[in-house]
Amino acid sequence: MRLEIRHLTKHYRRGRTHFDAVSNVSFSLADGAFVCLTGRSGSGKTTLLNMLIGLLSPDSGEILVDETNLFLLDDRQRSDFRNARIGYIPQGRSLLGNLTALDNARLPFHLRRRSGDSLQKARELFAQVGIPHLENSYPAQLSGGELRRVALARALINSPELILADEPTSDLDIETAQEIFALFSSLNAQGVTFLAATHDVELSRRGSAIWEMHSGRLTQKTE
Repeated sequence: MRLEIRHLTKHYRRGRTHFDAVSNVSFSLADGAFVCLTGRSGSGKTTLLNMLIGLLSPDSGEILVDETNLFLLDDRQRSDFRNARIGYIPQGRSLLGNLTALDNARLPFHLRRRSGDSLQKARELFAQVGIPHLENSYPAQLSGGELRRVALARALINSPELILADEPTSDLDIETAQEIFALFSSLNAQGVTFLAATHDVELSRRGSAIWEMHSGRLTQKTE
């Protein structure tokens, strides 16, 4: 999957103040890349990711995925596209509390009709991310690192070509954070493309490239 972003802008009004959360951002993300997007809180990273995933509409600009403009698709087509080809790990705790860890991971598989066995796939992913013993646990019983691993398994359940992760280690201790990024690196070596937003400069060095956002603008790229 090749991602091409052209002059992307998202404008907001707060009282009498107008500002661009994302301002004229352009970049391309090659198949198999592992890019870490850095910047302080409020720099626009989350807004950018929410547009890339198709959850938030830009005010101007284009998001091209293999030359398909994401926002020329209708809501249903965009949802199907996201479900089939993109995995998303949102910021914070995102699992459904009334489902077991395994059923949380299986859920995206059943949002559209597809063949295969979601139970077997989820169990394979739980083994891959190191939590096979937690499949019957509920989110309230899991630590922050365990919740992140379940969210990663959920993001991988439909074998996406691209993973977008928003501050995936924000509430983790350094050892667990390093383990999560090691998992990302391992999956990237298997061909999954990653764009991970993080404020942790040390962990961002595990990527193949570091990009920085400041006040809504992509200000620096280190390949």
